[in-house]
Amino acid sequence: MTQLKLVDAEPDIITVRSDLLGELQIRPSESMYFANGLLGFPECRRFALVRAEHDGLFWLQSMEYATLVFLLVDPFVAVSGYTIDVAPSQLADLGAYRPADIALLSVVTLPARPGETATANLQGPIAINFVTHAAKQLVLSETDFGVRVPIDLKLLTTQQKA
Repeated sequence: MTQLKLVDAEPDIITVRSDLLGELQIRPSESMYFANGLLGFPECRRFALVRAEHDGLFWLQSMEYATLVFLLVDPFVAVSGYTIDVAPSQLADLGAYRPADIALLSVVTLPARPGETATANLQGPIAINFVTHAAKQLVLSETDFGVRVPIDLKLLTTQQKA
């Protein structure tokens, strides 16, 4: 009689190539699908969400184009007093959710020259449903925050050390 050996099944791992981050090994739970792509990149729909070295920062790497990667920031950590109202209709195509299932992150534009300030797009945050892995970039017309709000990335990196 043959003895049956049970082994723990490892989660499926997806290899994603990134010109900036190198070869990434991600779990399916780290992949996001944008049904309509991102603003300006409608053909880009599959992305990997990767934590950066510092809390509140993430990389959004295209799974289709190795050259396309965005730095994202948690706007609630990066900008004092940041609040927004999102209509449930704007989140409807993310699938069923509880508020705790949704994260809002903002795209960061890094400065072109040393000494300049990074900015975050707080008017077009990215909404991610961590249960369905659906994501979309929102367009908020009724907000006091714009598309190039200065942020201090050094503040995020020093908060972690404190």
